[in-house]
Amino acid sequence: MATKRTPAVTSEAEQKYQLEHPDEKIIWARAVEVFGSEDLTQQWMRTPLPILDQHTPEEYAKSNDQDKQRETLVIIGRIDYGIFS
Repeated sequence: MATKRTPAVTSEAEQKYQLEHPDEKIIWARAVEVFGSEDLTQQWMRTPLPILDQHTPEEYAKSNDQDKQRETLVIIGRIDYGIFS
């Protein structure tokens, strides 16, 4: 039987703020919180994703394009809450 994972500790209010003001540092911190380590975060951030048109989350995070940064945060949030699509 699979163990149930508790979502990360960032509050909903803080997540809302992050989505309104996304940046590379926020994305990295949230990813580390969700993945649980710098190594796993780095691995995920450097993996091209179909949902990002085969770009990496790292490319989106560093783009300075708030829409792309927001999209990356949304994906991290979905992973955190176990919503895979």
